[in-house]
Amino acid sequence: AATNLVEAATAAGLTTSLSFDEESVEVRVDLEQGTKHRSALFEAIPRRQCCRGQYDGSKATIQELELLQTAGSGSGVSVVLLTEQQAMERVAAFVADGNAAQMNSGPWRAELSHWVRFNGRQAVVHRDGLYSGCMGHPDVPSLLGRLIMPLTMNAKAQNATDSRNIRSSAGVAAFISEANDKSHWVEAGMCFERFALQATALGFQTAFINQPVEVDKVRSAISEWLDIGRQRLDLLVRFGRGDAVPKSLRRPLEEVLV
Repeated sequence: AATNLVEAATAAGLTTSLSFDEESVEVRVDLEQGTKHRSALFEAIPRRQCCRGQYDGSKATIQELELLQTAGSGSGVSVVLLTEQQAMERVAAFVADGNAAQMNSGPWRAELSHWVRFNGRQAVVHRDGLYSGCMGHPDVPSLLGRLIMPLTMNAKAQNATDSRNIRSSAGVAAFISEANDKSHWVEAGMCFERFALQATALGFQTAFINQPVEVDKVRSAISEWLDIGRQRLDLLVRFGRGDAVPKSLRRPLEEVLV
């Protein structure tokens, strides 16, 4: 949100200054009058989405990778772009390890089921969560969806889907922080959003593959493979060219502002 605010402010003719307060855990954005500039990242904001489907397998050019590298780097946060097939296969293996751990967790499965919206009507009513159409699934009645989900949601099936999707991608981006603290978490989030907006501006889609990050044992293993020492792996994101998907609905702004 802070990254989008910065880009939107610049487009409106305002300059921004960001600061993070550790005690209140707040991001402060100060605005001053400046010069209007509509960047490619600003123009990409309404088109940026998390597309979890297959991509077309095409590669990114060196120039495109350089733009993504620059967009995804920040103060104390770097991004490693993995584009070689062997490296992406290794990432797929770590994702499979994460899937195995999560699929065997009852609380994790229950939470996922809670947030899935199985049809357009349910998505409109709740205006939150994950609409199943975003994952390429057809609409089904909610009751049927909850009955089917335990039968189809298993590590083997998910691993097959994730491996296929990773192989169809142009690359995987690993966002790495120099320290594990809240200010670096915020910076990593802003770096991701700039990366995602730049990817959208270049015609790429993005999707999180954070299973290895969410399971401590797997995070340790992939961090060792990446050879990042005491730095912290924050996010894993695949990117590539592919079709847009239906967007998950969100509640009105006035319902979520505090």
